[in-house]
Amino acid sequence: MSDSIVEQIPSFVADYSSQYGSYTAQSYAIRNICKQPSIYPLYGDSTQALVFRTYGPWWINMPSYRETKKHFKRWENEFTSRDFIDILYSNLVYQCISVDIYETYNPGSLQVVYAGKEEQDGSISWHRVWKFPEPFSIILRNDQQIFIENGRQQISDIFPNNINATTSALRSLHLNTDHEQVSKIYTLHPYPPAARMPRIVKIPLKNKVPFPTRHIRLEFDHSTTNYYIEIDTIKLCGDLLNTNQSAPAQTIQTQEENREGDSQNSLASLPFDLLFLIVSYLDLRSLMQLSSTCRNFRELCLDPLQFHALNLKPYWNGITNDAIQKFFLDHCVKTRYLSLAWTKSIAYESFNQLLITCSHNLVQLDLGCCSYLKGEYIQVIGDCCPNIEILNLENCSTLQNQDFLPLRSLHRIRSLNVYRTRIDYQTLLPLIDSNKEHLEHINLGSCQNLIDTVGIVKLLFARCSNLRSLDLWRVAIVPQSEFLSMVGLPYDSYEEERRIANLREHIREQLAIVYSLINMPVQITSMTHMVHLSEIDIGWTDPPPGFIKRLVQQAGHSLIKIFLTACRRISNEDIVAVSENCLQLRQLDVLGSRVIQEASIECILKRCVHIEFVDISFCSEISDEAISIWIGRYKNCFKRSYQPITNDDIYSEFY
Repeated sequence: MSDSIVEQIPSFVADYSSQYGSYTAQSYAIRNICKQPSIYPLYGDSTQALVFRTYGPWWINMPSYRETKKHFKRWENEFTSRDFIDILYSNLVYQCISVDIYETYNPGSLQVVYAGKEEQDGSISWHRVWKFPEPFSIILRNDQQIFIENGRQQISDIFPNNINATTSALRSLHLNTDHEQVSKIYTLHPYPPAARMPRIVKIPLKNKVPFPTRHIRLEFDHSTTNYYIEIDTIKLCGDLLNTNQSAPAQTIQTQEENREGDSQNSLASLPFDLLFLIVSYLDLRSLMQLSSTCRNFRELCLDPLQFHALNLKPYWNGITNDAIQKFFLDHCVKTRYLSLAWTKSIAYESFNQLLITCSHNLVQLDLGCCSYLKGEYIQVIGDCCPNIEILNLENCSTLQNQDFLPLRSLHRIRSLNVYRTRIDYQTLLPLIDSNKEHLEHINLGSCQNLIDTVGIVKLLFARCSNLRSLDLWRVAIVPQSEFLSMVGLPYDSYEEERRIANLREHIREQLAIVYSLINMPVQITSMTHMVHLSEIDIGWTDPPPGFIKRLVQQAGHSLIKIFLTACRRISNEDIVAVSENCLQLRQLDVLGSRVIQEASIECILKRCVHIEFVDISFCSEISDEAISIWIGRYKNCFKRSYQPITNDDIYSEFY
């Protein structure tokens, strides 16, 4: 290898869509890739790895998720990415050789690779350089390199002489509900996506990047993985020396010259209404291409009703200010459902004009992971879009708490996702109160700046009788005794007084004003009015014993999902109460419990006949032998992770 060819580890993570770890902790954080390999070649669940928030089909198939996607019916079959990460490296690479991904748990979910070009105006233009299932290589622990011609190859094809077809990864495909759930979604990846073993994935970049770069973006489709994917590090390999050689010319596909014939073909002669329905099944790119073929198709394809639901997320790297100004402003006058998720650097003027164009028509707006947003953008939403019902601002972490205040003018919100934002009580309490009759889904996961989490949850439980899903994952609830007050159990009122007294003076004053304006309930006596609650995630909040029992006794009969991840104080009595009151339960996560016993889980399996998913990872009182018996008896999907381990047989899959 030439002295100028180097392998760089990430210097900085510029942007990402989600992470399992918390804001401040190093465990399971995306930034864990900014290091030399420290886990590989071990295989297993490591706190020092990159881990995204979700995996598999389980979140995708929940009603709360389907509600946000059901109106975007145009089939974008080329886009199946679920998460992304934008990486910055220290040095410019003039001739890229490869991107090397160190996969140390549940490999095989890489979907797309982009390289970023630094433009003269300081922006970055992103260019796709690889997409699954294009060829790549894998390197195993013994440094054996295997060329994968097609990512959809079967495990038995890749390892014909080494992988035993009777191993559990293959044998269990039809013995659990993973397979059934995967069949409900569209994905390009097989199930399982890869053999469960540590590996280095080498994505070839030679002659694919005709410009110097230090920016790499990876997108993942982990909808078929058995558990959380984990990555040790991601290296960029290439030549740092500028040889001044011209880069290989790229083939640019140009559209055929527009021609308008004297006669119309059989398709064009169909009735307008029928043609309109046919072209509505085209993805947006194909729709635009068809519009350039003749005048009739242009009128058909560019009719504003074709943009009734406009999902621009699959085209995030092509949605520029020019595209908005010169095209979408003319065609979005009837747009009701709009997604700008993952888009980059849309200027305020363009954003403002687009939302003014949509204005009162707009019912759904998805701005997930739009890191360019500022307070003035949120003000536009409050001023111009009074009829919004579904709003997604997840991972818009650059917004400050005061930036969210204009949302208080919205009065028809049914679904609100503010995962990993700085929103606080000043916005949420008035917003919840003014939307109490409509609010069905709210995601506050990983919101670390709520300040009055207890008051927010109390208001939700007291006033929002239509609430269907509540995500409080990694939300701080202090002091812990406040949990009891949220479900109407006896609690120490002095704890509440001390909590308020410990706040800064100006926050106490603001909170008092807000409480007065919304007539904040003093305490909750009953939650039986919450007849629609079907999903709740309180992972990593650690409620005290009795909280879950009271919750499910009052509002458990419709629950299909209960996530109690790392809630180490839940008791066996709580779990038995779940089995008695949540007969519709489909998903249960009790990862990390040190007291839950096999008999309690057996109650769930016997009584909750719809159960599909049970995560009992790191539950020390539950044996592997019991799980083996349950798999054969109940045919459910049991999740059981483990710390990184090695195996003398490098071809042996891990379980």
